[in-house]
Amino acid sequence: MEAPLTSLRKLSADRPAFRKHLAPSLLALISLPGSLWSASGADHAPESLEFFEKRIRPVLSEQCYRCHSEKAEKLKGGLHLDSREDLLKGGDTGPAIVPGDVENSLLITTVRWKDKDLAMPPKKPLPPEQLADLEAWVKAG
Repeated sequence: MEAPLTSLRKLSADRPAFRKHLAPSLLALISLPGSLWSASGADHAPESLEFFEKRIRPVLSEQCYRCHSEKAEKLKGGLHLDSREDLLKGGDTGPAIVPGDVENSLLITTVRWKDKDLAMPPKKPLPPEQLADLEAWVKAG
């Protein structure tokens, strides 16, 4: 069996075959929404994994997981926030996020504290910079 790198070199040397078979796949991978690839190389783009790990996961962990995770003693509202699938599925009141649509994402509505019945976290609002990060993250899809 030929080594993958050798196969790639042979395929890229045959430009028509490369354009037909490999280039479209590479283009699709690079252009995926939420991809870790960034044309600008920006490490802190809202859609990057680093942005999520440094700015979003800590907020969810500190403010939300106590009541909305697999490890919650008593799950509130039927809502898990442990994965993207959980956020899209949502809880008793519907999906927590609508990727790319900040205004129709229930997660954002709750953390904005506009509706006192849905205000989260329950004791006090998030700091403005954390709210802005969550909005940018949802907007990025």
